Amino acid sequence: MDDDNIFASFPPKILNKLHNQKHKPGLYVVATPIGNIFDISLRALHILEQCKYIFAEDTRQSGKILRFYGLQSRLIPCHEHNEITATTMIDSGDTYALISDAGTPLISDPGYRLINWCIQNAIDVFAVPGACSAICALSIAGLPSDKFLFVGFLERTENQKIAQLKALQEQPATMIFFESPMRLISTLQVMREIWGDRYGCVCRELTKFFEETKRGTVAELYDYFLQKKPVGEFVILIAGHRGSSTTANNADEAEIRLYLQNALQISGKDAIRTTSEKFGIAKNVVYRLALMIKKDSSGEQE
Repeated sequence: MDDDNIFASFPPKILNKLHNQKHKPGLYVVATPIGNIFDISLRALHILEQCKYIFAEDTRQSGKILRFYGLQSRLIPCHEHNEITATTMIDSGDTYALISDAGTPLISDPGYRLINWCIQNAIDVFAVPGACSAICALSIAGLPSDKFLFVGFLERTENQKIAQLKALQEQPATMIFFESPMRLISTLQVMREIWGDRYGCVCRELTKFFEETKRGTVAELYDYFLQKKPVGEFVILIAGHRGSSTTANNADEAEIRLYLQNALQISGKDAIRTTSEKFGIAKNVVYRLALMIKKDSSGEQE
C-alpha cells in the first residue's frame, strides 16, 4: 500500500477489521467535510478507496480531499447539467460514490436525478453519513430541535423572497436557511419586517478556523453583521411561530429572553422553572438560553 495513503498509518488490527467489512455493489452517497478536513469517517474513506468511479459536483474541490488522504479513485464530474450523462457509467456490478463540494450530497446540491435513475434501474443506493452544515448548526443554535424545517436557499428576487417568507410566517418549527454573504443582511432585514423580532442564530464558516456563531434577536443579528462585513458561508436558524396554544401570551423570543434575563438575576434555578411554566417551553430549551445569556453577560467572545 502506498505510504501516502491514510490507511498506511493505522494499526494492523483496525485495518484488518476495516478491510474485512463487506459492502455491496451500488451507489454510495458519501458525506465529506464541510470545513475541517478531518471530519470524515473511516467507512467513508474505505468506500471512496474501493470505488470504480466517484461522481463529484466539483472535481477540483473533491480532488483536494482525495489527495489529502492519498486516495486514487477516479473522479467524474456530476453537476446539474450532466447528471443523466453520468448514469451511462454505472452498472450493477461495481461500487460507485457520489460526493458534493462539502457535506452531505443532495442538501441544496445536485444529485437527485442520479439517485432516482439508480432506484428506477435496480441499482442499490446506500448512505454513508457524516457532516451536514444544517444539522451541525441546529445542534449548537440553542433553538428547539424537536421539530425543524430545512428551507435551504431562499428565492433570488426580492418579491419571491418576501412571498416565500410570508408563507412561512406561521411555521411552528425552527427554520434553517442557507445564505450567501452578499444577501445575508437583506435577508435578515426582510425576516424582521415580516416575522417581527424573533430569536435566531447565524453560523458562519462552520468547523473552519474562522468559525463564528452569533445568537440573538433578528434585529441584533442584523445590527451585528451590518457593522461587520459578512464573509464566508452562512447558516441562518430562526425560531418558529409560537401561537397562543404554545405560549401563555403569544410572546416572541425577545420577550422570553428578556423575562429570563431578569429572572436569572434573582435565582437561576427558579428562573428556569418559572420561564418554562410562563411560556410553555421545555426546561432544557430554557436552560440552553440561560447559558447563552450568562455567556453574553460575562463578555466572552462566541
